[in-house]
Amino acid sequence: MVNGFGDPNAVSAAASELQRASAVIDDAHSLVKSAQPHAWRGEAAEAFTASAAKTLPRAVELSNSLRSASDTFSRYAVTQRDAQAKYENAQADFDRAADAVRSNPLDVSAVFSAAQARMSAFAAIGQLQQAAQTAASELRAASGEEADSGPWWDPFGWFTDEEEPDERVSEDIMDEDAFDPDAVAQGNIGDCFMLSTVVSLLETEEGQEFIREHVRWDEDEGGYWVTLYRNGEPVDVFVDKVYSKGARQDGDGWWIFGGDKPSIAAIYEAAIAQELGYDYLEGGVAANAMELITGEPAEVIENTRHGGLSSGDIEQLREVVDDGGQVVLSSPRNGTREVTVTAPDGSTREVEIVSKHAYVVTRIEPDGSVWMRNPWGPDNGADGGGEFRVEADDVRRYFWRSSSTNITE
Repeated sequence: MVNGFGDPNAVSAAASELQRASAVIDDAHSLVKSAQPHAWRGEAAEAFTASAAKTLPRAVELSNSLRSASDTFSRYAVTQRDAQAKYENAQADFDRAADAVRSNPLDVSAVFSAAQARMSAFAAIGQLQQAAQTAASELRAASGEEADSGPWWDPFGWFTDEEEPDERVSEDIMDEDAFDPDAVAQGNIGDCFMLSTVVSLLETEEGQEFIREHVRWDEDEGGYWVTLYRNGEPVDVFVDKVYSKGARQDGDGWWIFGGDKPSIAAIYEAAIAQELGYDYLEGGVAANAMELITGEPAEVIENTRHGGLSSGDIEQLREVVDDGGQVVLSSPRNGTREVTVTAPDGSTREVEIVSKHAYVVTRIEPDGSVWMRNPWGPDNGADGGGEFRVEADDVRRYFWRSSSTNITE
């Protein structure tokens, strides 16, 4: 078996450079806007105004394109690390099994283990290939070119990249396993801002009951009625197909098959795309998604300089969580941060807090440390999935905005 996973550190460095370039353009944009000729007149003022009217929109477009490209590189680097680790583990398993077979050619268990390891290695390669295709398509889109019509490596149609839902729903999407917040995994849609709201609802019994009331199976029609809220008013949307590249309910299946089945979040993805358009899913604001899904007003706390939240902010959020509310934190605007976190069993590990990402808050300790989970889901390459506690200093240093609401009020 061969290894050609590239250098994720170099990809992360490119992401940081693009993010810095975007920030420089944003600063220049702000300077030009502040220099508008309100106090002076004449041909020079008119020429300045005309030039600014042409230049400012282009600057915004360029900045957005650079940020999109940076996000693409960041996600690809995480997938590179994840796929490489899986491949190396599979290779080690294969080598051990191969040694056992050499010692005893009749060792059926070792033969099976070797075959299983090869399948795991192929799955890791498939994961990387899909990520590379998605990244290339996103980069072409960010530069103004049309994305490819489909992946170059897709023999069974597993990785279709259309803006229309392509996977039929079934009633078992809403079985009891679907309400496990640890098992929801974000797919290849950039909607962590929305997915985090769904996962936060799954954290409480009241939230789970809310979802059952707002996502209802229609046996006759063979689909789900989903209640969303536009300007606080309920709107019912019918969903009979979801995105195969969307959120999954992860289980024991191979990664290459995308998990066991679509998750509840996938139903919301399809409903929102139908109501507001697919583009709404590709990056947005957590507070807007909260109001769209819950119908309740969302409160935003943010450090306008994009530094961390204060101790007082965290204490305010602790009261919301303790009251059964939903809280989502926004990570740094640029650059991945490595921090030491604590697992529920008391063990510690190093994880990556990825940039421009939404994290679900599960509980907040009196000392200001925050328990959270990443909606990327189980076995993700940044933190491995599951609930973990971030120390108070790291929360105040890296999480600059919160969005919160409470469906029980």
